[in-house]
Amino acid sequence: FCDQRAAYDELPAALRKELEGKTVLHDFNKFWEMMRRDKGSARPALTEAQRKAKPPVSHPIFLTHPITGRKALYANPGYSMRINELPQKESDAILEFLFEHQTQPRFRFAARWQAGDVLMWDNLRTIHNAVADYSADEPRLIKRCQVMATRFFQERS
Repeated sequence: FCDQRAAYDELPAALRKELEGKTVLHDFNKFWEMMRRDKGSARPALTEAQRKAKPPVSHPIFLTHPITGRKALYANPGYSMRINELPQKESDAILEFLFEHQTQPRFRFAARWQAGDVLMWDNLRTIHNAVADYSADEPRLIKRCQVMATRFFQERS
């Protein structure tokens, strides 16, 4: 898990100002293709129907949390393709910087699992991924519970 509120807070002020109000394009296919490249993956490419079901979508690059009012970085290496308002080359350079910045050890938390553990996180302020540090014969129980919003949260009025 990487804390994107802390990552936002630690961005250079000039970069925060430059990116304020900009949007980033997120694409599930980017994540899927990254997973397909993993060693031993047998995942097929997404079909056209699957791509249509999960089309690219743009979100604010900085998200204001609807409860805390605090800003968080809302771009990540798994899904973010480009900053829409910038030329591609400039967007690529800034995203590369953001991806390196947001995954620094100082923003990172890794769970050390014990029997009976329950872990919850806030998807509006974290990026996360599973670490394959277990064998195929180890038992795992994962239950996902999520609150479904009727809209994507934007800036407070």
